[in-house]
Amino acid sequence: MESIASIILAAGQGKRMKSSFPKALHPVAGSPMLSYSLELTKSLGIGKRIVVIGQHAEKIKKEISDIENEIIYAYQEKQLGTAHAVQQAEKYLVDFSGIILVLYTDVPLLKASTIQKLINCHKEHRASCTLLTANLEQPEGYGRIIRNQEGKISGIVEQRDLTKEQGLIKEINAGIYCFNSKELFAALKMVNKNNYQKEYYLTDVIKILLDKGYVATTVTVQDREEIMGINTRMDLSRVSCILYQRNAYEHMSNGVTIIDKNNTYIDNHVKIGQDTVIYPYSIITAGTEIGECCHIGPYSHIINSSIGRETRICSSNVEKSKIGNNTMIGPYAHIRPESIIGDDVRIGNYVEVKKTFIDKGSKVGHLTYLGDATLGKKVNIGAGTITCNFDGKKKNPTTIKDGVFIGSNNALVAPVTIDRNSYTAAGSTITENVPAGSLGIARSRQKNIIDWTEKKNKRETK
Repeated sequence: MESIASIILAAGQGKRMKSSFPKALHPVAGSPMLSYSLELTKSLGIGKRIVVIGQHAEKIKKEISDIENEIIYAYQEKQLGTAHAVQQAEKYLVDFSGIILVLYTDVPLLKASTIQKLINCHKEHRASCTLLTANLEQPEGYGRIIRNQEGKISGIVEQRDLTKEQGLIKEINAGIYCFNSKELFAALKMVNKNNYQKEYYLTDVIKILLDKGYVATTVTVQDREEIMGINTRMDLSRVSCILYQRNAYEHMSNGVTIIDKNNTYIDNHVKIGQDTVIYPYSIITAGTEIGECCHIGPYSHIINSSIGRETRICSSNVEKSKIGNNTMIGPYAHIRPESIIGDDVRIGNYVEVKKTFIDKGSKVGHLTYLGDATLGKKVNIGAGTITCNFDGKKKNPTTIKDGVFIGSNNALVAPVTIDRNSYTAAGSTITENVPAGSLGIARSRQKNIIDWTEKKNKRETK
């Protein structure tokens, strides 16, 4: 849609959020608030997209650059109202002639189908302005749509400027508009701030256009949830819950079983295969891919990771790692970033794995730490084993090759290599390489002192 540009207003301070963090970057169901408007406009094929920012401008640009690169930023130095904010984008649209879509960053539930309907209505009626409205039983906080006797829109009045009679109107302005570019910027120059807040309202543009004889039309949104704005932490929570439920419904419609949609939290941009079961109190973040026939949870947290098919992750954390097929993780395991766990692997209770490769068929039963390690195929790690990978200055590698059996309560002091088909005895502190097919023992010989308890008791009674 080369004839359509978008302006996203994201310069608001968000005072009611009571936060030092930019409102536009507050996470909503795991993604920055601003990202929803950016994704919506991108899905509609809008090429020229402008974001108006104010405070925390550099922080917003840095954060969003990881998501979107093709964004134009306009800067609103002083917060003088929505009309003033839109004016800051004018210099980037000097040669543009077409439709301008205006969105707010804090309305993340909008659907592309609704905005497409708004655009289609604008074109069909050859309007100068088309705005999205809704009928609410409790319209407090929103500007009201004023209509004439013929039912046509004649203006918008903001909440603080309403008369008593106007306060009874149920139809509200959702703050989403299509404008013809030339008429918009001409009207913006005529907006004044003769209102309660002494700001330049974008809503005044509609009255100016109507007074000049231009056509203004409306589209009424059917799903009122779509226009829910985020102004407080309570709003943030409500909108996030709706988005999590939307995501759950989408996955269920694609063949995923979600035991309790109200207590499962799946971000956008998550892929889950058919016949996978997600148990309650599981959190799955953006960028995660889960294969078919898996069981995730309960109480699991999967962060930007890849999970193979037929794998079970029970009450465990997996961060930025790759898990193979038919692998069992947990309960109470922690797979830290940059770990690769192969097929048919078993990671048991209270095991921590960091930046480690574990090959097919290996077992790490319980109470173990593996850091900066490489494990071959069919390795068995006994309970209480740790890789001593940090010497105070740098991290050192531990290599455990195919078929090795590590006894319980071993300390493997890196750098060290345990070669193929070797064993280490329980209770050993291994500081040197163990050759293939060998048994490594590194512990003191046991000494028993006969009648020690009797002698001890006699000393204590004297």
